[in-house]
Amino acid sequence: MNENTIICVSWGDKYDREYVKKLKEQCENNCSVPFNFYCITDKPKLGSRYDITMPIYWNKHFLPERNFFWAYRKYYSFSIDNPRSHKVKSVAKDLARNSLDRIKGDKFLLLDLDVVIHQDLKYFFDLPMEKPWIVKGYWNNMNNSKKNYAKLKSTPLNSSVIRWDRGQLSKVWEEMYDNIDMIMFTYPSADNYFVHRWYDLWNEEESFFNVFPEGDIYSYYKGNIFPTDMEKLKYRPDHKICLFNNSGQEEGDNDDEMKEHWYGW
Repeated sequence: MNENTIICVSWGDKYDREYVKKLKEQCENNCSVPFNFYCITDKPKLGSRYDITMPIYWNKHFLPERNFFWAYRKYYSFSIDNPRSHKVKSVAKDLARNSLDRIKGDKFLLLDLDVVIHQDLKYFFDLPMEKPWIVKGYWNNMNNSKKNYAKLKSTPLNSSVIRWDRGQLSKVWEEMYDNIDMIMFTYPSADNYFVHRWYDLWNEEESFFNVFPEGDIYSYYKGNIFPTDMEKLKYRPDHKICLFNNSGQEEGDNDDEMKEHWYGW
């Protein structure tokens, strides 16, 4: 059994199945160590070796207008190694629980579908794992992030790439599961929730999460490092992963442009 596992999540119609296929191809072309690949999806394909049926037990808490940026379905992946999830009735009755149990491995890498992989993903599996890892958006002005902390704006974290070992995110999933209605009501996005509950903006060493260092991950639409390297719409192949996060745009803005770049990479 491979200990390295890559997970993506697909739901709705914005990103079709070709995105999953393309991401899998990118991983195969840019990972020099063996890995398992899974897609947690609301449209599993019969007979697929890597499709995992998406649970639905958080759907009732989603309010489209209020929770527009809450990609909560990604965080079902945090429950895969939590023994308590087998004991919760509403989860145990969900057939997807058994499907999530199919996910193998001990080292997990969660990737958004709209990323471009530039370099060997082995790097992420070889990271020291005293803590799980998440993206820090160095393209943000951290003074603004601190100033807007209480306003729930300018979040410095981005959950497009998360790296953890089995068991490390059980605590996060338990809190989310027990309080998901309050959490989704209080925080505009999961990234905002992570900043306020699992990250110390003023003292990173005390944070639950480690952040990937500068030079690993950048944003195509927002830049790289504030204020010295902020050119937008630029590829940086000397970095490991490019994000196509465009949360400052309305839904659908830049989608055609992003797909043209992404499909052609």
